[in-house]
Amino acid sequence: MERLTSTYKGYRIELTPGGDYCATFSADIRSPSGLVSHLGTAGNTEERALSRGREWIDFEEAYSRRH
Repeated sequence: MERLTSTYKGYRIELTPGGDYCATFSADIRSPSGLVSHLGTAGNTEERALSRGREWIDFEEAYSRRH
């Protein structure tokens, strides 16, 4: 199965068809220094899975600013 990739705010979102449970896609989110997170249930459509990856990146950046 082919991985789909997208870049957002310097992070790379890699979608893999066949997520956990009933999800159609899982996602690996990578910073320039390596793997940051794995979302086993990223979404049922490519668009939703990418959106979920972007939401995670926004949360990670906001959390990092506070700590």
